[in-house]
Amino acid sequence: MDAQPDTTPVAQASARSSGRAPALRMRTMAWATLLLLGISSTALCASRASSHLFGGVLHARGPHGVYTDIRFEPHRLVARVHEPHMCVLHAHLVHGDPHASRYAIDPPQGGRFCDELVDGEIVIHPHSPNDVTAEFRSMRMDWSGEFRRHAPGR
Repeated sequence: MDAQPDTTPVAQASARSSGRAPALRMRTMAWATLLLLGISSTALCASRASSHLFGGVLHARGPHGVYTDIRFEPHRLVARVHEPHMCVLHAHLVHGDPHASRYAIDPPQGGRFCDELVDGEIVIHPHSPNDVTAEFRSMRMDWSGEFRRHAPGR
């Protein structure tokens, strides 16, 4: 008997599958790339559509106030107090529920207005997704104001 190469269906199937492996790998990579691009574009669109920046005027007991921006971050907020007081407050979430969220003010880094809020808190009362009341409280001062969400792209 002469030795002839084995051409059984198993040998033919393995030859076909070795040719399909690169094509299957490329198809899988293409789908993974499309999926990642879809997730990335969704995340980018969501961040533009939903601004976490609110602006408003803080008042004490008089008609004069100071414009302030509040930027909400996960479990934190940053309040930028504009002229004439010019300072920035960082605060971390202590308690949050649908009616009020309390943030403890971290030690300020300059600015007399912010220094007066040492050991204070910021209490946020949401009225809607676009409107909140903010109270800046400490032993030395008590300011509050109405804040509105900035339009996307601002």
